[in-house]
Amino acid sequence: MPEVITEFPLANIVRVELVTEETTPKTYRLTDVSTEAEVLAFISEGSENELRVKNVIKAQNNWEDIVKGYNIRMVNAVMVPEVLALIDGGTLTFDAIETTKVVSYEGPEAGTPVTRTPFTTNIYTEEKDGDGSTKSYVMFSYKHCKGTPVNFSVQDSEFFVPEFNLRSRAKSGEKPVKIDFMDELPV
Repeated sequence: MPEVITEFPLANIVRVELVTEETTPKTYRLTDVSTEAEVLAFISEGSENELRVKNVIKAQNNWEDIVKGYNIRMVNAVMVPEVLALIDGGTLTFDAIETTKVVSYEGPEAGTPVTRTPFTTNIYTEEKDGDGSTKSYVMFSYKHCKGTPVNFSVQDSEFFVPEFNLRSRAKSGEKPVKIDFMDELPV
């Protein structure tokens, strides 16, 4: 009997969640904001050591690559100051009267180590059907992310497109990625 293979034709970034790993976690839910997410494995490279006598390989000792985490590059269509502060490590100032209105952002102090808040990154995509409708959703989850200093590029006649780089590093014994398959997006 042939083995049944389940396929998931995935497209789009439906949602990105950044959930801080604090005693009282904060969730930043980005919908229709992220336009690209590139995830690259961060590995400890293995090696091959062969015992060769003249023109004959007698034996080989192999060490496999070991994944230590992931490097994530996210491109957003719009700027979200709270996410900028979380990833870059700086601070936001809010209006004294309108307490949800951001007045300014200041990056971290130059020349000193930055204490960034770790967070879990959840990237949701959708499984598409032959007619273009959405059948289900798939969530890629990466724990213990920390941001890196943010680069800025503003061009005349172009929209500002922030690009964020994150590092997710698993703790010993943890699995560095989890992929969940779901019928509906969590509320």
